[in-house]
Amino acid sequence: MTSRKAPERLFARTRKRLVAVLFAAGVGLAATAAVPLRAGASLSHGQRDVLHRYLDAFVAGRYDAAFALLSDDERRYFGSPANLASVYAADRFKLDSYRILESKDDPPVGALAVVSERIEFFDTMRQSPAAATAKVVYGIVNSTRGLRIKDPYHPWRAIAPAGLSAAVNNVTVTVRKIAFFTGRLEIVVTFANRADHAVTFLPYGRTVLRDDGGKVYLPIESRLPSLTDKTLFTGLRLPSSGQYTGGMSFLTQSRFRPKALTLTIAPALFDGADAPFEFDLPVYHISG
Repeated sequence: MTSRKAPERLFARTRKRLVAVLFAAGVGLAATAAVPLRAGASLSHGQRDVLHRYLDAFVAGRYDAAFALLSDDERRYFGSPANLASVYAADRFKLDSYRILESKDDPPVGALAVVSERIEFFDTMRQSPAAATAKVVYGIVNSTRGLRIKDPYHPWRAIAPAGLSAAVNNVTVTVRKIAFFTGRLEIVVTFANRADHAVTFLPYGRTVLRDDGGKVYLPIESRLPSLTDKTLFTGLRLPSSGQYTGGMSFLTQSRFRPKALTLTIAPALFDGADAPFEFDLPVYHISG
């Protein structure tokens, strides 16, 4: 039986050298340049077959079939086919076509494969449909159920709320996405200024997230861009008609399953004004 630590070490050290297009903070797609893998490396017939079946499941929108092909630890992480499907539904993701580009063998753990994908998704930054060609890294690992897919770095569940917003003085904040990771919750928010004066947001000042039990969660302050949006942390100044979409992460229980969430974003201040103001978003009830 393959241990969880072995494949994670493999992906941790190799990911630094590979390209991966991931849904980072739900704010569009992030891409980096790839270093080619060792020439001549190739997948076995079984490895290529399981990867094709996994990707074909996404092309067909069969998330139940994709879930069945995940490694045991990935299945435990997502928890259910419905959770897996929610991650892609929140981004309106569609895999149109794909091509396996290169691979790296690493027995007895398995192999890594780099896949070129033609994808469609909803660009949160621009609030419009988009398409791209992306390079994505997949692991093919040995397990008690045979060859299975390792597809890490996703939230285990995601939601795209409809109409979850608050407006004060012609300034609006709108929650675009809620993503659940192990030990943290990520909320993607659009800040829009329709007022006549510039406004400055300092959301790391007094922003508070509450669950249905009344427990309080504060934004994570770190040097890691994947956890702390530098623009929001240092202060976002929006001119009249300006707009910005960014993410805030909150430390939570390992497997956070709230029935409802309430978000207060504060403070905000108009240029030349004396008193700051805040945004109390409506309670968001979470089903499932």
